[in-house]
Amino acid sequence: MTIVIIEDERDLGILMRNFLAKQLNSDTPATIKVVTSLNEGIICVKQMIPDWVFIDNNLPDGKGINEIEGIKSFGEKNNGIRVVMMSAMTNLREEAFKRGADFFLDKPISFVEVQNIFTGQAIS
Repeated sequence: MTIVIIEDERDLGILMRNFLAKQLNSDTPATIKVVTSLNEGIICVKQMIPDWVFIDNNLPDGKGINEIEGIKSFGEKNNGIRVVMMSAMTNLREEAFKRGADFFLDKPISFVEVQNIFTGQAIS
């Protein structure tokens, strides 16, 4: 499994990476890349075609919500990319889903909710 985390709060990105690596511990370890800008994130997504992308909305070089459709399009030829939008602005939830997000995480992030996404218990 490959995951790209696009989060400008580096400590949060690393914390998420460590949590996901532990949760997804299996025979084949997950590849998890943390980047801190939208441009760097899009490059990683194009190169890796990950299974999952966790993307913050307010990034130093743009709004994550504007990139959801583009990210999803990179995975169309494969099995698809699941996108998790993360934001403290809960009013973006509906718009994120309209643009193709699979899940929306309110900030501050609840790691129980992150875990529920992967165990199939999440309520989008």
